Amino acid sequence: MRDIPVVSDRIEELHYLCCKRSILLELVTDAIGLWSIEGKIKYWNRSAERIYGWQSESVVGKQITDVLYDLDDPQYQIAIAQTLDRGEWCGEFQLITRTGKSSTVASHWYLMVAADGTPQSILTIDTDITEHKLLERQFLHAQRLENLGTLASGIAHDLNNILTPIVAITELLPLKLKNLDERTQKLLNTLSENSKRGRELISQILTFARGGGNEHTILQPQHLLAEVLQITRQTFPRSIEISLQVESSHLWTLSADANQLHQVLLNLCINARDAMPDGGELTIMAENIVLSDRYSKLHPNAQGGAYVAITVADTGTGIPAELLERIFEPFFTTKPIGKGTGLGISTVLTIVNNHQGFIDVSSQVGKGSQFRFYLPAIEQLELDCEPAIQPKLTGKGELILIVDDEPSIREILGTTIESYEYQSVTARDSQQAIDLYTEHHLKIGTILLDYMMPGGNPTQTIAQLHSIDPDVRIIVMSGLSAHEIAAQNHGNTIKAFLAKPFSTQDLLHALKAALN
Repeated sequence: MRDIPVVSDRIEELHYLCCKRSILLELVTDAIGLWSIEGKIKYWNRSAERIYGWQSESVVGKQITDVLYDLDDPQYQIAIAQTLDRGEWCGEFQLITRTGKSSTVASHWYLMVAADGTPQSILTIDTDITEHKLLERQFLHAQRLENLGTLASGIAHDLNNILTPIVAITELLPLKLKNLDERTQKLLNTLSENSKRGRELISQILTFARGGGNEHTILQPQHLLAEVLQITRQTFPRSIEISLQVESSHLWTLSADANQLHQVLLNLCINARDAMPDGGELTIMAENIVLSDRYSKLHPNAQGGAYVAITVADTGTGIPAELLERIFEPFFTTKPIGKGTGLGISTVLTIVNNHQGFIDVSSQVGKGSQFRFYLPAIEQLELDCEPAIQPKLTGKGELILIVDDEPSIREILGTTIESYEYQSVTARDSQQAIDLYTEHHLKIGTILLDYMMPGGNPTQTIAQLHSIDPDVRIIVMSGLSAHEIAAQNHGNTIKAFLAKPFSTQDLLHALKAALN
């Protein structure tokens, strides 16, 4: 009877140690698994659940090769053989999680034996090194790019040395030979033009070789677009038709790094080219855009204000919906091995974000893709680039009531339409709009009405405006395209719908449609 307390204390101590061990196994950040020699899973800790995605209760009792490893994988066969032979193994595994994501782990395997030395099970401890491997690949890729930059600089230098006398001769010959026949003069002009093209291409090589930090200057994006258009037309296959469409008569200026924006545009154009191996249409578009603060809530990186929106669209193969969310991941590519690094689009995202901009992507398999990025515009305008007034879209002094709760929107819209010979008056909310329209409805030609304003009911507002003047003309503005259908319920009172962000051309066309 005297041994009973001792046994009880020993049992309690063992229970405490088991609980302590269990807690420690659940707290570690490494994935720990235990499976029998036959491969049946016995234990699966919380970190294994986190890293691999399978819950413990769903895998315990299953074969490890049905969950994590491929029975025919040579790496798995080596690990099993060495663990059984030497008692342990360590190495790396590329494993696929429950969600289909690839993870790299540093894995240690240990053979667990019975008291008589009989193998009982295998204990595995896996450390997730996926991010470490990604950083390592990025570093190696950066080194390779640096070496390529050095090589490109050397090649460009040599090519410039070759071109220099050619250019000089094409300029000198007309001075030396006064009476050249027409055919010779034409050949000389061709040589001169191609020399200039070669010089411009070399200049681009040097630009990329130099790279550049983050040197922001005031620049006119239209000049940059023209350069990229010229380069793509000179270097892309003739089976690809390339066009530039600038929707605004004058693009707002940007504070940006010209080299980096050049890289963004070329990366997107190259991506479009590769999506059209059999030819197609590559379209570069640019326009001035005004974003509302409410629109920014739909996009985490957007803020209200003035932007220049640039779009690169192609008629290529398109991107499957399940891959759209992954295209900005570093090293993710759908191209064959050796055909792409997977860094082009991720670099685009990084540069655009560094410029306080954001990017949207839309794509349809078999029809093409559209990358549209937004860069914040600045107030300063180039003095030699006055906005060109398009006669067909200018007003005749009509008074436009602009109703929007955001001061920046009211100010920019007012300034814009006044540049096209309209007059403007603004209201910050529905009540002020009703008061102004009550007093001046005989003078106001059209109302630009934001469909969503704090504290306002658009249906009631439109009804009240209609009660003041049954012939009221309203252009509805909204950041939600679904409001276009809602606006149509108001019948002929609504003359047009403008989906924010909209271009100046869209605004002017809407005004003309409403007033006419």
